[in-house]
Amino acid sequence: MEIDTAVWLWLGLAGMTAGTIPTAYQLLTNDENRHLSSVLFGVTGIAALAYLAMALGYGIVEVGGTAIEVVRYGDWLLTTPLMVLYLGLLSQPGSRVLGALVVVDAVVVLAGVAATALGGVVGYAFFGVGTVAYLVLVALLVWTLPRRASFDTPRQAASFTTLRNLTVVVWTLYPVVWLLAPTGVGLLLPDTQVLVLTYLDLVSKVGFVAVAVRGMSALTGSATDMSVNAD
Repeated sequence: MEIDTAVWLWLGLAGMTAGTIPTAYQLLTNDENRHLSSVLFGVTGIAALAYLAMALGYGIVEVGGTAIEVVRYGDWLLTTPLMVLYLGLLSQPGSRVLGALVVVDAVVVLAGVAATALGGVVGYAFFGVGTVAYLVLVALLVWTLPRRASFDTPRQAASFTTLRNLTVVVWTLYPVVWLLAPTGVGLLLPDTQVLVLTYLDLVSKVGFVAVAVRGMSALTGSATDMSVNAD
């Protein structure tokens, strides 16, 4: 492993670990939103373990001469459904919509694995499948969830909107990286690809958790204010 690549991975580990601290604190001190804190803890906690494994040189499998970062894809397969689950828990659209979100998200990641492993025309075909699935996921997040949502407070709706927008914007950059990296046209060097993916992971996951934790604090404060006013 190139030293530059290892440095970015260790920085990714440090960032994910730091992002886990606020949710660990929430789990210890806030019983009211424990279910939400548990989901957020899983997002950065799993990612931290994945970055530790990658920084130590584990999780790369050769398939037909192509290196597949199975740990990275495993991270995405576990953490991205947790992120859409959190958005679903905030918006409460119903179990069918929530299930559709998780399934479509998994299809996006698995199509990416197949596209990377197979390469060539078949790889681009699976990339197309993943792109279509991602567009469906965006449609669910942007149109279906708000229409089906039953927010308890305006602050909860505002937190959902901020998190949803952050997720859609950052996630849209991942397929662009795939196309520019050696998996696609090869304009990005492998070291640069690791740098960009680490940066996107930190923004999408740690940024998501930071905004969500702040939103939970607002929700708790709102509930306390309503209780005081009622008294």
